[in-house]
Amino acid sequence: MTDPNEQPAASAAASLTLAEVTALFSRRALWSSWLEVEAALAETQAELGIVPAAAAAEICANAELDILGEAALAADIERTRAPVVSLVRLLAAACAGDAGGYVHWGATTQNVMQTGLALQMQRAHAGLMARFDAVLRQLASLAETHAETLTVARTNLRHALPITFGFKAAGWIEEWLRHRDRFAEAAPRVFRAQWGGAVGAMHAVGAAGPELNRRLAARLSLGHYTVPSRAALDCTAEYALLLALVSGTVSKIARDLYTMMADEFGEAAEALDADVVGSSTMPHKVNPKSVVRVLALAARVRAQVPLALEAMQPGFEGDGANNLMIGALAGEACPLGFELLDRFAALLDELDLDPARMAANVAINGPLLASENLMMALAPTIGRTRAHDLVHHAVAEAVADGRPLANTILASPDVAGVPAATIHASLDPAGYVGLSAGLAREMAGRAFGVLAGGTVD
Repeated sequence: MTDPNEQPAASAAASLTLAEVTALFSRRALWSSWLEVEAALAETQAELGIVPAAAAAEICANAELDILGEAALAADIERTRAPVVSLVRLLAAACAGDAGGYVHWGATTQNVMQTGLALQMQRAHAGLMARFDAVLRQLASLAETHAETLTVARTNLRHALPITFGFKAAGWIEEWLRHRDRFAEAAPRVFRAQWGGAVGAMHAVGAAGPELNRRLAARLSLGHYTVPSRAALDCTAEYALLLALVSGTVSKIARDLYTMMADEFGEAAEALDADVVGSSTMPHKVNPKSVVRVLALAARVRAQVPLALEAMQPGFEGDGANNLMIGALAGEACPLGFELLDRFAALLDELDLDPARMAANVAINGPLLASENLMMALAPTIGRTRAHDLVHHAVAEAVADGRPLANTILASPDVAGVPAATIHASLDPAGYVGLSAGLAREMAGRAFGVLAGGTVD
């Protein structure tokens, strides 16, 4: 199946770089997001007749960091140790006439900070999902290309049954799609404006509060809280947990690939340039580069979870310590999550699979891998339990004697009624891959469909 969504992505989010995502959480971006909130607040209050329209226009015209002066704002914050107070002072001073008196009307510091943080996270999330879907496309291509590439399933690190590599990738795809659903379901909860005044009960604006709350959020393309409690930090914590879940899946896939790169496996490698050096002391050694970086990044993403669970527990109606935790969490976790997916996409792009080595590893146990198939071929004649015991002992005997399993089984009087051709055919591992190929193609098609704008069944 051809990927119907192969054309270059048009959205700006699709082209975001790690540096740009990291910059979304810089000091300048943080203060700019606060000014964006202050301007939107003034515009919304003017719509509702809470502040004069002329004052709102003047506030919006001056709500730019370059107008206030980043250095001047930093110097004032150093004096006040109250960043939003300093920002409000400078913005008010920049406004003509009495317009400055309407800056930050009825708001409190945390309204501005938390809403600004939601804006930053939402913008980073758009870039993250572009990378997320790039990985989905790569997994779909793997499943489609290797739908019939014979390999071996391993459970408890031991050979289990023959499968195809495409089937293995199909399992990754379905898990990836579950993460995609989780992000889609969580986004309306996570990216919300937080406006309700000093403690969230909208004291300063009274009955107009709920409508102001709704309209402000809509103007900023955010959701809103019915009860905009400053203590409601669970949504940001949830996002960190979602990133950690994704990192777990990335680690699982990367760990399999890492193991497959070992000399004893030899089933995968990274396609590295000839000038890449693997070891400073052993010239023959070419160590994996991308996969180890992915594993390290994934661990760092998961390490954000304890902080997330601590940060979501402010006392009473708000706590400055928890506010600092949640801001630091978002500023660390969002760029880390993006970097993880960016590096994971690079790993998949460099991945060089060796189907011949996979087939050679299947041959290590060869017919033994199809022992379940032999058991099921015998079951109609002698019963499933008896067939299991017979094959189990025959495998042990064949391994001990170095004889083919088919010969050992055929020597048993219990299988006299089963044609020898049936026994030999049942022990071909390449013929016993179950529905591997079909499931690989099904999941590849489903992934390509989602990427083309469809939904997950």
